[in-house]
Amino acid sequence: YHGDEPRPTQIPYIAAGFFFARAECLTDWPFDPYMPWLFMGEEIALSMRAWTNGWNIYAPRKNLIAHQYRPGRMGLPKFWGTVNRLYQGRPGNNVLQRPPLKRIKHLVGYPDSTLEKIKEENLEYVLTDLEHFGLGTERSWEEYMDFAFMSIDKEKDAIVCKRNTWCNS
Repeated sequence: YHGDEPRPTQIPYIAAGFFFARAECLTDWPFDPYMPWLFMGEEIALSMRAWTNGWNIYAPRKNLIAHQYRPGRMGLPKFWGTVNRLYQGRPGNNVLQRPPLKRIKHLVGYPDSTLEKIKEENLEYVLTDLEHFGLGTERSWEEYMDFAFMSIDKEKDAIVCKRNTWCNS
């Protein structure tokens, strides 16, 4: 994608802070109420859910508008900063974010978040209503991973991008 294409380009990722869709998306892949306090992981989950429900994702031909995402440089708290203040400002995921993060990791296929591992950890509650807020049936998880040039690295317990080196750093 270079920005000078004659028409919008199909892409595998939704930008959660900037996307437009027909209202039917809320029926086909409604926002998941079991993912509060989550920032990291929201976009891959939205992307997979939309795509597996048969929705195509496109990037505009030109960037006409943008939002400034720099609250830290402006002296304003970031989303995760307000949550982490409750936990003495420790970086990383806190106790509120861990269950939804486990839910997303299960949804997108991380090896450490299989159904068996979730049961071993007595965390089955993180899968509540996943049949309603999970992946769709129009396209498979495997088809999405191929389309997005992604794979699972079981040794690193990570999603790896085969083509976009920026997402492996």
